[in-house]
Formats: sequence, structure tokens, C-alpha cells
Amino acid sequence: MKWLGRADPLVLFLVVGLTLYLILDALGLARGDDRLIAVDDAALSAFFASEGGQMPGRTLDALKLEERRKLVEDYVREEALYREARALGLDRDDSAIRRRLVQSLRFSLQGEGEGEGEGGAAEPSEADLRTFFAANRDRYTESAKLSFSHIYFDKALRGSGAARDAARQALALAGKGDWLAMGDRYPYQRSQVELREDALASELGEEAARRIFAMAAQGERWQGPVESELGFHLIRIDRSTAGSEPVFAQIRGELVAGLERERREKQLQRAVDGIVEGYRVEMSPELEKQLR
Repeated sequence: MKWLGRADPLVLFLVVGLTLYLILDALGLARGDDRLIAVDDAALSAFFASEGGQMPGRTLDALKLEERRKLVEDYVREEALYREARALGLDRDDSAIRRRLVQSLRFSLQGEGEGEGEGGAAEPSEADLRTFFAANRDRYTESAKLSFSHIYFDKALRGSGAARDAARQALALAGKGDWLAMGDRYPYQRSQVELREDALASELGEEAARRIFAMAAQGERWQGPVESELGFHLIRIDRSTAGSEPVFAQIRGELVAGLERERREKQLQRAVDGIVEGYRVEMSPELEKQLR
């Protein structure tokens, strides 16, 4: 080793540095812990919980020695593959993995907020509930519902005028025979139960839904025809239930759940905004032009 004393200082530094790196690398320290998989109770418990479907009803403490050894092997194998996949950048190029990681982070952020400040688990005050109730009254309003049957005459099949005439002629006969044998084939249900007006509007159009909900039940009597976006309908109202305004005392439990859910969502949004604000955003000149 006498040559070391006559070597160039730079060469000496590189030799010593390389030797130190090789020693540390052999100990798993040169590159931090990227080649070291530490297995402890916490890691194993989390892994066992995620794999719980394979051993339903079992606990980690109840595992036999061979089962525990197998669990450790599975954990090490999965951790090694996970790290290798990340090192290869596979997590960056898979949209499904990206979404799963984002969902996991959002879930974690929600958990971190429990019991803290506005998003805590303490039950909202009476004043908070009444404020929330006033701002969201429409959400808890019970809509009117209608149960009815209808005979359908298809405008596309018959033409608008012929479909209207056929519906008018059938009105006098609707209560005397088998109404299911009358009219044209309807693509959806010919009898609707406890249907809200907005749901009917999505099927027949707003004007037809408004006219049908304005009808009163008249026993077995058929009414109409009512024109919809699809055709003409003879209507028999079977039962109607009027809408009702929400009563605070009766829906207090729903209000508590709704307000707590709203607070959690707001807290989550603040946490997400805080993370996003910690990043700089740079757009390509081409994209900037597109967004102007």
C-alpha cells in the first residue's frame, strides 16, 4: 500500500470513496433503505389486514407458525415487486394505479381530519343544524309521487296526427276491455309506481310530466290523451301522494349526518388545496396558447 502515499490526492479520494461506498452498499446503507425491506409487527399487521379476504375470521395472532412464515414471505415478495415497479416508473404510466393512489391519499387525508376542528366527530350544535337546514331545505323536501298506468300511441310509428286520432278513439273503450292489449308497444313500463315528477320528465318530457301530475285520480276512468316527446298517452291515475315540507325535529338525524358529511368534504378540499398549492405549474407554450 506504499503507492497510496505517492498517489495523486484526487485518485486517493476516489479510491477511498469507492471503498466506503462498497462497504455501505453491502450493508444496505449507501442508497438509504431502498434495498432493505424491514418487516415488523405494524407492517405485517397492515399487510395481513389487506389480505384478510384470504383468511376470513382469522387474526394475525391466531396464525400458526407456518402461516406466519408464509405471510412474511408474501409480504417481502410484494414489497420487493412494488419497489421494483416504482423504480421502473410503472406507477407513473398506469392511469388505474394513479387513480388508486389518489383515492388512497384522499382517504388518508379524510382520516387525518377526524376529531380536529370543524371536521371533528363532535355533534354539531343546534344553531349549526338550523343554519344547515335553512340552506338545504329543498334537499329534504318530500316530492309528490304518482302511481299510474298508460296506453301508448307511437308518433314515430303512426305519424303524429294518426297517433292522436287513435288515442282519442281508444279513450271511450279504455275502461271496457283489456287495456294492456290496446295501443302500441311502449319501450318502458306501462304502469309506474311512486314516481316523482322529475323522473317522469326525464322519460316523457317536462310538459307531459307536468300535465300528468296535475291530473286527479278518478277511479278506473282513463284521461287524456296527453302528448309527450314519444307519442300520445291515455292516463289512469291509480294513486297520488302529495309532497310535504320537511320538519326539523323529524329529520334531525339526517341533518346531523348531512352536516357532518359536508364538513368532512370541505376539510378534505382544504387539505387537497394545500397539497396542490405546494407545487409549481408550468405549461408548454403550445398549451398556454390553447388556453388563452
